[in-house]
Amino acid sequence: MSEELETTSGQQYLDKDFSVELNFKFWTTKGARFVASHRFKSINKLSSYSLGFLSAYLIILGLLSVFEIGPELLISTKHFALISTSLSILILVFSQLEGSNDYRLRAEKFHDCALEISELYNKLRYLKTSSMKQDEINKLSEDLSIEYSNVLKKYENHKYIDFLMFQTTKNDYFKLNWLNIGIIKLRYYLNTQFLYHVLIIVPPILIYWLIK
Repeated sequence: MSEELETTSGQQYLDKDFSVELNFKFWTTKGARFVASHRFKSINKLSSYSLGFLSAYLIILGLLSVFEIGPELLISTKHFALISTSLSILILVFSQLEGSNDYRLRAEKFHDCALEISELYNKLRYLKTSSMKQDEINKLSEDLSIEYSNVLKKYENHKYIDFLMFQTTKNDYFKLNWLNIGIIKLRYYLNTQFLYHVLIIVPPILIYWLIK
């Protein structure tokens, strides 16, 4: 959260009382964690799709060799077999690496973390709207802060891009213009979806070129 509190919008809360600062932390962190959960769900889906498509493309390459369509004009049968085998190994390694990332599990954990912080946020909001004195609110806020720290210790930290994407959902509050939003969404796309789209789209183009 250190990077998040360095933003202009966050800095103004550091100059106010502790409960106001804590309210901002709860709000931004739970928002960023929900975004992180969505990001990992998206990556998990695209990862499955890309592995499926890559396997299908590999089968298609094998069929091209069997029916002697196109590739024999460019490379020898032995070289084509070597390329197919190498691609099979690369896909196997890629699938193992993707599986080790546990995208679905991490998405669930980020979602659970966001829900826990949301509960703390609601408690703090209730305190601030109650008839308690400020000293009492600050004391209970300190207890909530300890609970908040314990929650954060249980989970992986989100990426800064998750916080930036959360800002785009509250662009009026964070004073983002269309250019800021566009740059953030581009960064998010490059970090989340670009690689998988390349793996899905580029191979059939290469196969078509090989046949032609």
